[in-house]
Amino acid sequence: MKRAVTFLLAAGLVCAFSATAAAAPPSTDPKTDAQDAAAWIASQVTAGGFIPQATNPAAANLSLTAQAIPALASAGVGKTRIDAMLAYLGAHVDDFVVSGGADNAGSLAYLILAAVAAGADPTSFGTAHTNLVARLQATQQPSGLFGAADPSFDGAFREGLALLALHAAGASNANAVTWLQEQQCADGSWTAFRSDTTVPCPAVDPATFSGPDTNSTALAVTGLEVQGATATAAAGVAALNAVRNADGGWGFLSRRDQATDANSTGVVLQALRTVNGTADSAGINALLALQAGCTADPADRGGIAFQPGTGGTLVPDTFATVQATPALAEVALPVTSGPLAADVPTPCAAAATTTTTVAVAGSTTPLPSTTFVVDSVPSVVPGSTDLPRTGSSSVPLAAAAIFLVALGAVFVGGSRRRA
Repeated sequence: MKRAVTFLLAAGLVCAFSATAAAAPPSTDPKTDAQDAAAWIASQVTAGGFIPQATNPAAANLSLTAQAIPALASAGVGKTRIDAMLAYLGAHVDDFVVSGGADNAGSLAYLILAAVAAGADPTSFGTAHTNLVARLQATQQPSGLFGAADPSFDGAFREGLALLALHAAGASNANAVTWLQEQQCADGSWTAFRSDTTVPCPAVDPATFSGPDTNSTALAVTGLEVQGATATAAAGVAALNAVRNADGGWGFLSRRDQATDANSTGVVLQALRTVNGTADSAGINALLALQAGCTADPADRGGIAFQPGTGGTLVPDTFATVQATPALAEVALPVTSGPLAADVPTPCAAAATTTTTVAVAGSTTPLPSTTFVVDSVPSVVPGSTDLPRTGSSSVPLAAAAIFLVALGAVFVGGSRRRA
């Protein structure tokens, strides 16, 4: 899928080439940290109203732009940026959702979720007044799966995302619920796709990057929960809790020995919040350990890294920050429109005051550090036409980058990953 290709190439390149930053989040309040993360996202938005591609600053990363809208809305800030991104997306609907001559279900779902988060009408969206909901529904196959693209790498993720988007627009779909329920593994988790549901799900295999994964499970759980399939969703939550890492977070594959990353932890926390109705403090602490704080370069503060680099240094990553921000904001999905501040705060705008505790990378036990207070009246962070700073990467992040870029190349060749 176009979105998957963009994500993998962009995330891989950002991981490979972004500069390092210092650990420790800007504050000890997750909702304040969510606003700081939103401020960092807003700083990536160009004057044209889009987040650029990692390899071409003049071109829009339409998927990241769409996903950034609910992220900012979840933190309750950045209306000026949200309006600009919504306008840009509204003028480029087909550029985003049409792939190989057919509508991409995942892209349509992301646009619907962006529209709802911004208070726009997803049945009359953009300059052409496109009915995104009808177009998403029209992609459904007789099996119940949304989208005609090969589901091998994104079936459960795509279906859960589509069900979430339909719920956000006030629609339900029993056939899609049934398809997703039948895809569930015996332990309550999901793998990307099971071509034969009579065959048990394979065990996790890090060597082939196969087996049940937390991202497919989290999106399946979320989509089923909002559509009323609560028992199936609860089994998925139990499966996610069973593979939580010692630091409180999650890696991509559904096994406890997989390194925690912000993307997986973010989507899992959003699923848990949606199902349980409460924030997960251990998981949030794992995210805070990946947020660049007040000793980082000012351009990096508030941004969230995919994983720590050498020596615990952090590389703010746009995709990781977008996926983690709603989890820090402690909101249930879908994100709906509400009061929004026009601008975003400046992370660490005030001087240091007292000594308190913050999360540090690799630990769920806060350690003494210096805290910073954000002004009650937010300072404005202007939009930027520049990409994040670039520099050398750590070995773990470089390895992750190589893997993501390799997967992106596979998608360009015809395969598909998650929507």
